[in-house]
Amino acid sequence: MQKEPLATGQSVFDIELSENEVLYDLLLPETGSPSRMTTYHNAIRNLPLPPALWNAFQRACNKGDSSQKLAAIIKDDPVLSAAILRTANAPGLGVRVEITDVARAVSHLGMSLVRTIVSRHSFSAGLAKSDKVYDIQKLWKHGMAVSALAEIIADFIPNCDAEEASTLGLFHDIGKMSLNLFPEFIQPAKLETHKGHLQYEYDRFSCTHIDLGVLLAKHWQLPEKIIQGISYHHHPAYAEANAIPNDIRAEVFAVYLADLLAIHMGFDTGDSGMVLPHESFARMLQGTTLMEIMDSKKVSDEMKRIENIEF
Repeated sequence: MQKEPLATGQSVFDIELSENEVLYDLLLPETGSPSRMTTYHNAIRNLPLPPALWNAFQRACNKGDSSQKLAAIIKDDPVLSAAILRTANAPGLGVRVEITDVARAVSHLGMSLVRTIVSRHSFSAGLAKSDKVYDIQKLWKHGMAVSALAEIIADFIPNCDAEEASTLGLFHDIGKMSLNLFPEFIQPAKLETHKGHLQYEYDRFSCTHIDLGVLLAKHWQLPEKIIQGISYHHHPAYAEANAIPNDIRAEVFAVYLADLLAIHMGFDTGDSGMVLPHESFARMLQGTTLMEIMDSKKVSDEMKRIENIEF
């Protein structure tokens, strides 16, 4: 069936908002103050590094290793193995016979969900348990949703590496986890829709989650493209497409759209405000619209799976 053309003035990014959602007028970029960033950097570099297991898991993923090989890595950590099995057998994930084998659990969950569980297990110990700024559980669930959605959206963006988009989706907001480390620096601030949440974070901490996300990603020794992607992941809100380096532009765009859909579908981080992408990105989304992606069965099924997962 031939698709109906978009009505005049209609954008591929148009989205139907619910009552509790709001479109910000814009998103003002901010750069952290040098003195405050020095303080944050000194604190973050004292956090523990990720365990060797995570690095081994990432190398195996990059090589496209089988579920059996990934499971062999996971089995080196009994706590992680238990978490994988517990998640695979969660109610609502469609398991009729209990899964007791880690390799089968990995295959059942899929790479996006397994990567989230392994990453959460590997990195959470070094982050503050305080939820004074952002709820850690909501952040991991949001990252899980964005990771899965970015992998799906990558199919509609030419030259987009689905694996890299999925990984960036998982880690794009790690700076929000970092903000929980510094409750003593919280200053009173008001979220104003004509300025957006980056300005709100800057007013509270003299930096944004982008600044801290880059610091944390470098400390954790994440791949350079992921670090670069974190630094640009809000650019589609206020900059033209060519402002993002060509080698990560498609993946950043996929993650930005995934972020919008995750928020719209209830997987937010405590803020339901959104900014639609700059129209220069419209040519990069081919053969579909944002609402068509959201309404697809593939997205619906994946979000239901994630909704049923308990940490």
